[in-house]
Amino acid sequence: MNLNEHIQLWNQAGLKVLDIRHAVLELGEELRSYQLPASAFLFTARGQGRIMLDGVEHRAECCYLCHAGKGAFLDMEPTSGPLEYYFIFYKASLSLPARQELVQLLERSKPFHMQYGFAPLHHAAMYLKIVRMEQEWKQAGALEKLRTKSLFYQLICELLGQLHHQEIATAVPDIAAQASRYLDEHYGEPVTLELLSELLHCSPRQLQRLFKARYQAGPIDYLIQVRMQKARELLLGTDASLKDIAAAVGYPDSYYFSRIFKKHVGSSPSSFKRAGEPMEDSRHNPSGLSRYTIAARRRRPYSGKGSGENHYQYQFRGAGTMYTNRSIKAGWTVSLLLSLTLLLAACSGAAGTNTSAGGGAGAPSNSITASPNVTDTGSKESAPRTIAHMKGELKLEQTPQRIAVLDTQFMDQLIAIGEQPSGSVVTESEKLQFPEYMAGKLADVVTLGTKDEPNVEAIIALEPDIIIGTEFQDKIYDQLTKIAPTLIFERNEDWQKTLTTFGLIMDKEQEAQQVLDQYNSKISGLKAELSEKYKGQTFAVLRPRDNIVRLHTTAHRTAALLYDQLGLTPPAMAVDAENSSASLSLEKLPELEADHLFLMEDSSNVELTKEFESSAIWKSLKAVQNGHVYKEDTNLWIAYYGPVAINLVLDQIQAALK
Repeated sequence: MNLNEHIQLWNQAGLKVLDIRHAVLELGEELRSYQLPASAFLFTARGQGRIMLDGVEHRAECCYLCHAGKGAFLDMEPTSGPLEYYFIFYKASLSLPARQELVQLLERSKPFHMQYGFAPLHHAAMYLKIVRMEQEWKQAGALEKLRTKSLFYQLICELLGQLHHQEIATAVPDIAAQASRYLDEHYGEPVTLELLSELLHCSPRQLQRLFKARYQAGPIDYLIQVRMQKARELLLGTDASLKDIAAAVGYPDSYYFSRIFKKHVGSSPSSFKRAGEPMEDSRHNPSGLSRYTIAARRRRPYSGKGSGENHYQYQFRGAGTMYTNRSIKAGWTVSLLLSLTLLLAACSGAAGTNTSAGGGAGAPSNSITASPNVTDTGSKESAPRTIAHMKGELKLEQTPQRIAVLDTQFMDQLIAIGEQPSGSVVTESEKLQFPEYMAGKLADVVTLGTKDEPNVEAIIALEPDIIIGTEFQDKIYDQLTKIAPTLIFERNEDWQKTLTTFGLIMDKEQEAQQVLDQYNSKISGLKAELSEKYKGQTFAVLRPRDNIVRLHTTAHRTAALLYDQLGLTPPAMAVDAENSSASLSLEKLPELEADHLFLMEDSSNVELTKEFESSAIWKSLKAVQNGHVYKEDTNLWIAYYGPVAINLVLDQIQAALK
């Protein structure tokens, strides 16, 4: 490390203290597999312990200071008596615009992600500053936060001076090792390359290159092997259902899980479980992966004694939660032996198989999707599969080509996975036109009436291979089944579950999973962005209709996007677990007391909306006076409940609240 460059970048950076934690680990407890949610200093104030930063060991004797960047993995345990420690989480960035040479220097030296640890010669001065910082931080006032920041700068000055005096060695973080460990820990969650690179403060391209150089396979192949290995453990060691095992290793659809398991292991999950041992002969194994231990560490509950309620780690998509445990040596030994046994049993595989699980047509380059390759041969033949729906089950022997959908949201589902229907109903408010946001994505789609009144003659003329509707078509279900095999799904079913089903119908599970992974990554980012900015403020979704105002509650499928997924706060009147909407008169609106209003408008309620907006009652609303009313399209927010529409809704929310 060039200390002068280090100091120069600290001088130019804007610093923000994110959290300060003070805790004690008792002898026999451990902090394991804790991934830092931000750059951090760790200071041990009392006791002796063993600290591992990305596998590099540090021995803490009384006062010891460590530094590491966002994404680094930390393990810590006392070696004699209690170990008292402080965490200082911070964020540092260059103020823009910055000189190009500074930007290049930052990329080259990475001072805020540098890893080092040492026992300061003058530790008393550091200790007193850290204790004072923690005391000020707990007060939570603006002046106290400013004092904390001032003390942090003083701490940095003291640190840099001692680094210079003691000539401490530093290390650049091992990004590939951090990524592999993250995948080991989070194999059961949706993961994208974009999320992973953001956590590790590098570009997706850089991460892909470094990972492949280290492990001779990309993150996608590594993730698949982790998932398959954990699935083996669960199949052999538990009586969990196939559905539960699939969900536990990151596959929401058990049918899809069975297919990918058979591809990579050589037998179906049920056959594997009956045999009681892996079938080695036809296992698909990316070159070089078997040399590395990829069994994930088990998560353990946090039991450290800490002060303060500001638990910063809960803001970071699950990557920053702290875990400790009592003595676990016996359990760890058993787990390690099982993992090694399974790993050895899985090391031989068939040659000549394409190893890229993300190489299907249309797969985004920045997405990690554990799914098999799709080879487009022009044929619609596929493995037989059974689709469960509201009327029972329907067995498909091949992929349907001519599809009639009797709800507009199903057009959205098909477009998301690269397909389109041959015919579809429209919403009444669209005046027999398909949605504007789907323009350019649909070609030669026949109009089949509306969801409330489908045109049966038009459906017959279409000669569909399959008809897909909702309970709205329940009365004509028998008629429909005489035209073509018919599936009936619940209209308010979670769109993510519906998408998984459409992936199964169209033999495009891979594409469906990619869409879900990208969506979950997008949600995580937006939630983190909005949660702090709008803390304590309330949001409501209103739709003028039939001379009243319809308030969409927490039970409504789109309003739940704001509350359940983005974590925004509903007003008390909008909290309802059973009814998806409530009817309010104009006079009742002031009682809503919402800070922000999303107002739904379309061709059917333009005049009514103008009438309400011109009233004194409307103008008196807090949200109106503060300019916090956001007009949005009813059809996009309410009618077209699918992945394409929901992503556009997210974009509109972000634009409104930026």
